[in-house]
Amino acid sequence: MPGRIVVSFPFAPEHLDRMRAAAGPDLSLEVVGSGDQAGLDGAAGPGCVALIAGRRPTTTTAAPDLRWQQALSAGVEHLLAAGPWPAQVTLTNAKGVYAIPIAQYVLAAILRISEGMDARRALQEERRWPEPVDPYTGVPVRGRTLVVVGYGGIGRETARVAAALGMRVIAVTARPERRLDEAVLVPGTGDPDGSIPERIVGLGGLHAALAEADFVSMSVPLTPASRGLIDAAALRVMRPGAWIINTGRGPVIAEADLLAALHAGQLGGAVLDVFEQEPLPADSPWWTAPNVIVTPHVSGSDSPGPLCELVVRNIERFRAGQPLLNTVDPARGY
Repeated sequence: MPGRIVVSFPFAPEHLDRMRAAAGPDLSLEVVGSGDQAGLDGAAGPGCVALIAGRRPTTTTAAPDLRWQQALSAGVEHLLAAGPWPAQVTLTNAKGVYAIPIAQYVLAAILRISEGMDARRALQEERRWPEPVDPYTGVPVRGRTLVVVGYGGIGRETARVAAALGMRVIAVTARPERRLDEAVLVPGTGDPDGSIPERIVGLGGLHAALAEADFVSMSVPLTPASRGLIDAAALRVMRPGAWIINTGRGPVIAEADLLAALHAGQLGGAVLDVFEQEPLPADSPWWTAPNVIVTPHVSGSDSPGPLCELVVRNIERFRAGQPLLNTVDPARGY
């Protein structure tokens, strides 16, 4: 299929060269200098058959020949919220691209909590050697239970690094029957055959899994079904010392319910990288909530290499008329 592939992302020159090689002689690669909506609409136009971008064209007439859009994120709720998705356009997401950095973020949070690093830092700032030192010793993570909610690329890599430390893993996913993951981008990462968790359960088994958790890692996409998935009822079944770590989307947790549970001492705490409102306002209660670690949506950073790999593979498949990787079902939202 001859035409243009429009890229609206600051890929490195070597990454663009790989994409041009994958596109071959029939597909030209055009890089959009401006990432705003007007720039995207202007660059799309007739002849644009594929779009690598985090925005969608304003209207179908802005890209009448579009047949494929590659999103730059795993979540695509921002694209689907703009109206019905055109039936003639295949949407693919970036599932798996951010798996390595986000899994590292989750592991860092678990170790920070288990080792009591904040309390130790406070000792250093006070220039105080405690007596006794026992309250400042760490708690081994080996044998503790991690519940991974959302078992895509991110969830699977999180499970892998946690299992490497001897943690027990339970996975919760909307489609537990899909054990295989064919979108692994970096060899040796993730859980391609779904063999790591002690068990993989559907959303109906969420509360039973939460009741066993020492840590809960949220990596579920935001869809109508997942909005408010962790609510007061879910929080009530969790252990008093359990921590919840959210790197997915803020609205998958009912924030008012989580705040109430934290103030009531119902949980050990929360590590939150995503929020209902971002940037987080200066007067947000999250800044001072008890036992909360706030970070500014940085867990999925520094992934241009895996993103390029996914784009290159999908360009090759698009040229060959083969099924694309990470195809999204717009009706489901993922």
